[in-house]
Amino acid sequence: MYETIRKMNLEYHLYQITDAEFTQYAQIVTTINTSSAAKTLNTRPIPKQGNVYVASDEALEQLAIAHTIQKDVFGGLPVQVGYCNGHTDRMNCLEWHQTPELNWFTEDVVLFLGDVREIHNNQYATANTKAFFVPAGTMIVLYGTTLHYAPCQTSLRGYRCLVALLKGVNSSLATAATGQKQVLLATDKWLIAHSESDEAKNGAFVGLSGNNYQVKIN
Repeated sequence: MYETIRKMNLEYHLYQITDAEFTQYAQIVTTINTSSAAKTLNTRPIPKQGNVYVASDEALEQLAIAHTIQKDVFGGLPVQVGYCNGHTDRMNCLEWHQTPELNWFTEDVVLFLGDVREIHNNQYATANTKAFFVPAGTMIVLYGTTLHYAPCQTSLRGYRCLVALLKGVNSSLATAATGQKQVLLATDKWLIAHSESDEAKNGAFVGLSGNNYQVKIN
């Protein structure tokens, strides 16, 4: 699948997560059993268009994997376990947290990743991102310095992605952010959008310049 997607998207270099470049943005986790999570996650719907993000899913959080993630990845701190399912084929936005984010994918996906330390005055060139092909069944932990957003699909099936974060991340802020702080959209969630994205049209801060990269699949 990697070669197929790579040949369809020659306008940018498509890395693999085994490439050295990936270590700047995330680490791969291979020690956590995901079989029970797969059964539950596969019952969660994929919308016909766009994606849906659920920060906290009670059934997922009751599984043994949630306790393992809390202990082994987040050092025992309280976590929330949910999912992001959908159909996405463009970068659209980049977000970041001050804390790590765990993702586990049931389908092959492409992630556009960047480094928050390359943002200046809330502006970031999309050419500075790197695209990574992430095989189905892979679990990764994104660092707090990593710019990221929703996965991009590699087939018309779309994707399902388990998402674990420290408890409270992405929850609503008590007061709305204004001015330069408007990139802070939710608790520990900063986001800059591309002007072509729906998020920008809905009021998100436009801070991405350059190509709104797409993952073509046919």
